[in-house]
Amino acid sequence: MEIIDHKTGVPIEHYSSAFAAADPELLSRSSGVPYEDGAFQMTLMGRDLELRWPDMTAVWKDGGGEVRPNIRILCARRVLEGRSVPFGGKMLSYVEMPWGNVYQKQFDGRCVKRLAFGFGNTPERFSEACRTLGGIPANGGDASYDILFLDGLIVRLIIWEGDDEFPPSAQFLFSDNFPAAFTAEDIAVCGDIILDAMKGRW
Repeated sequence: MEIIDHKTGVPIEHYSSAFAAADPELLSRSSGVPYEDGAFQMTLMGRDLELRWPDMTAVWKDGGGEVRPNIRILCARRVLEGRSVPFGGKMLSYVEMPWGNVYQKQFDGRCVKRLAFGFGNTPERFSEACRTLGGIPANGGDASYDILFLDGLIVRLIIWEGDDEFPPSAQFLFSDNFPAAFTAEDIAVCGDIILDAMKGRW
């Protein structure tokens, strides 16, 4: 099976074509994402955005301009292929996602280590970054926060501080409705987006 990285491996034109060819009202019903005034209305970590049909442009409604390409593609894939399912109360590790075991190594390098070495030695900075994204304190590690990512999807970020013997470590946990909304490849992109936003790169 060929593994495709949906962040960079498939051009925006591919998704734009599928998006333009679809009926937006049907997409709204199947995905559960509201469609109003010619655009799908979404909220990403507290920031409202609209994904416009048929050209698949995506803009921040707070005047922040166009969204980054990886967010644009992720939102399009959410509308094209995802479903809204209520949170069932369980938080799952990445490897517990369908096909998560296939992508685990890439996810660890791409997201877990970035979180650990970017914030593991500075818990105050970690807490500040999480609170900026609307995070609320959670249980686990030396510090942890739950962040409402998109459409009722929750990501829990956990860090353990390093010391003289051990380097810092981290973990991502995902609400059990994530697999209905995104594939394992897409969930890795979610991790990228969260980490970029924690550093102010939206």
